[in-house]
Amino acid sequence: MEEQDYTLEQIVEASFDFSDYSEEEKKEVISETSGMLMEAALLRSLDNEGAEVQEKFNTFIEAEPNEEAIADFIGKNLPNFQSIMVEEIKTFQEMGIQEKPE
Repeated sequence: MEEQDYTLEQIVEASFDFSDYSEEEKKEVISETSGMLMEAALLRSLDNEGAEVQEKFNTFIEAEPNEEAIADFIGKNLPNFQSIMVEEIKTFQEMGIQEKPE
């Protein structure tokens, strides 16, 4: 069986019930949630790698890299990023998504 790669947005969408949301609200919540998860995993990964990698990241990010360059940096410098991302997703799933704003 072939393994399928899923985007973070697809994982978030599959993890929660968005039936009470309009399509626009759903996209906004998925985008915000994905961003929070990415940031949390990135911060934890950088913290785990120490000052040298953190400084390298600070220099790298100042150049305003695109998504592909960021993914490349993560792949080369943050070996535990995927496992940390999985932990963050599981934690977020346990918390659930708050009720839709009125």
